[in-house]
Amino acid sequence: MRTFSLSVVALMAVVPTVACGGGSVLYEQVPAPDSMLLQAASQEFPDAAEFTIFAGDDFNVSDAAGWSVETLETYFTTDNGSGLSPEGVRWIVWEDASGEPGAELLNVVSDGFDPITGVAGIDLVAGDGALALPAGDYWFTSQIIGDISSFGQEFHRGSLDGTGTSNFLWNNPGGGFGIPGGWVDANDAGLSDVSNLAFQVSGSIIPEPTTLGLLAVGSLVFLRRRG
Repeated sequence: MRTFSLSVVALMAVVPTVACGGGSVLYEQVPAPDSMLLQAASQEFPDAAEFTIFAGDDFNVSDAAGWSVETLETYFTTDNGSGLSPEGVRWIVWEDASGEPGAELLNVVSDGFDPITGVAGIDLVAGDGALALPAGDYWFTSQIIGDISSFGQEFHRGSLDGTGTSNFLWNNPGGGFGIPGGWVDANDAGLSDVSNLAFQVSGSIIPEPTTLGLLAVGSLVFLRRRG
């Protein structure tokens, strides 16, 4: 019988940090070394809903006019479950609500991750389009979708990056893991050694209005000179 866990108990495959799509890397927390075993549960269990658990980590959009997010990438362990790709991966971007995830700005499902590397990525442009995020704080969740009975359980890889940001938070709405209701700082509560999760946000910086105006004037001057 498969059992549930909040953290990994075995070594996993090496995961390369390769970008999954176009655009520039806007924010990145790379996976911690394998030997550190820093991983955290973040999985939807269709056959055991009470154990479904969300792991969310914060990031900041630092550019004044915001970002156009085109791709997201994340990293999972690969050798604790069945060795198969899961049913899918859920991607959520949340507004910040006083230091924890608030309203959902994005909630989409993609195919499962690569069962060899554990890398998962989604191209938002190929779906409903890039996600525009104004300057400010946000939260990121990537969640495996897989039955405990057939897929087993894998884990979101942790990161040593993210110094100065908040610790990742857990939310287990069904209470299967016995975590108090709502979002919980697992590290401060002594439930996890992980402080931050590994993920990557890519796309482009939205130009500020003054920059767009200067570009327009420059183009007009260029056209007049050609004329």
